[in-house]
Order: sequence, then C-alpha cells, then structure tokens
Amino acid sequence: MTLALKIILTLFCVHALFKFAVGFLVPYERRIKQISSYYEKDSKVISTYDTVMLIMVAAIVVVLFVSGVQYLSFIAGLIVGMLLIQVFYHRFNQVLPPDKAPTPPAAPNQLNSFAVQAKPGLAWREILFMTVLLAWSLWMLIVRGLFG
Repeated sequence: MTLALKIILTLFCVHALFKFAVGFLVPYERRIKQISSYYEKDSKVISTYDTVMLIMVAAIVVVLFVSGVQYLSFIAGLIVGMLLIQVFYHRFNQVLPPDKAPTPPAAPNQLNSFAVQAKPGLAWREILFMTVLLAWSLWMLIVRGLFG
C-alpha cells in the first residue's frame, strides 16, 4: 500500500510541476482560450476534475492513515498547504482590464482563473516556494521512495 501511495504522490508532483511550467511557458492567448472553453461548458469539465481530485485526495489520506501517519507532519503539511493557497490567491488583487476579464456574468472561480492566467507572475514567490517544495518532494520520492 505504501508503494501505491509513493507512485500516486510522484504523479501528483509531476502533474503540479507541469502545471506551473504551462502557466509560464504557454502563451496567454492559448491558455485563456482553453480555460474559457471549460467555463463555456457550464464548468462540467472543472466540476468533474474537482470531483476526481477530491476522491484522489481522500484516497491519499486514507492510505496515509492506514500506513501510519505521523500526526505532526500531517498537520504541518495541511496548514502549510492551506496557507500557501490562501496567500497565492491574495496576490491576485488587481482589477482585470476588460480585455482580460471573463464575459459577464462570471462566477467568482472563473474570475479567479482569469486573474491567475492574466498575471501568474503576481504570485511568483508562492509559485517558487511550491516549486521548490514539489521538486524536493519528487526527488525524495524517487531517491528514497521508489528506488531507495
């Protein structure tokens, strides 16, 4: 069961690092066009993705608890993750110009997505911090987890 957890965590680390790379390497017009298409479909793509991710997170937690969680590490990781996401979203405190804003009416999550896509660099400190943590995590999973 621990090996399955290591594989799942490795895949999540690679996925997250890939998403950060896409956010900075893929041109804005291409990214926003793709994201706009998700919202045009009544957010079914987004809600399906969110449901799958919530199930995956629940599975990770169950496997972690079954394999013997260290409660201090778990609580620290939970608090760090929650605060990083909160601070990340607080960086996007600039009004979007009309050419970067979603077509009204826009749900709050759509407005947030457009704000992040318009200026991902506003959260460069948080993205850098998460990238360093993810890269270290991936390294540890490969060196000690999968092949250690």
